[in-house]
Amino acid sequence: MQKLFKVKLAERGLKGRVRANQAGCLDQCEHGPNLVVYPEAVWYGGVTLADVDEIVEEHIVGGRPVERLVLKDECLNTASCEHRGAGKK
Repeated sequence: MQKLFKVKLAERGLKGRVRANQAGCLDQCEHGPNLVVYPEAVWYGGVTLADVDEIVEEHIVGGRPVERLVLKDECLNTASCEHRGAGKK
């Protein structure tokens, strides 16, 4: 996914101005794949390759977070997140 972000950012002329780093799950594995956009610190979860264009165009270029993918504040780094432990037996 990181490579696709780099390609899309370069296509928009943002190479050198916006950076796409690769990381692990950022302690949000149950929401993965995850993405964080700084400096706003907007957390996205369940991101797919099909979402990359929309995130680049709407958020990175347009400044509007893609609300359908934004993780709820109550799910970030909290033990009380409804998704913690989901799928575990």
